[in-house]
Amino acid sequence: MKKIVVNFLMFIVVIVIIVVLLLAFGTNKGGKYVYTENTEHKIIEIKPKEYHCSECNMDIEEMSYQAQVIMQNGDTYFFDDIGCMVLWLEKHKEGIAKMVTKTLDTRHWVDPKKAWYSRTANDPMGYGFAAFEKKKEGLISYNDMRILMLQGKHLHDPFVKKKLLQKR
Repeated sequence: MKKIVVNFLMFIVVIVIIVVLLLAFGTNKGGKYVYTENTEHKIIEIKPKEYHCSECNMDIEEMSYQAQVIMQNGDTYFFDDIGCMVLWLEKHKEGIAKMVTKTLDTRHWVDPKKAWYSRTANDPMGYGFAAFEKKKEGLISYNDMRILMLQGKHLHDPFVKKKLLQKR
């Protein structure tokens, strides 16, 4: 009888330890992907690692490449890279109030459709696209960048990468 009680107590101790560890390491918050109640459709300034990219789920660490989509209902979605935003927009076309991206040259927030894009930037996702406010030689339009992104003609494609990086 004594052996059964000892085994039962050991079992209870192990269960308590497991529960304590799960509570200590777990979180009920989960990843932060959306800022809600932005009904004024303002750009939300975030800190590195405060939000995850709504497309690829990576922490947004590099603030120079970030983009945001603000919906009519006030939900604001964050992206670590303009390429991720392009991919996300293919699945979420309705209810968009505003889109913005950060530019490398002026560090301003601009409408992505009014920005110009490099193809060989060292962006977080490695697609090569980075926004610039001022047009200069070698930069492409938003529409051209969007098409290339959707076709997979970016730096993840080894043939594109070789061709673009040989020109430098």
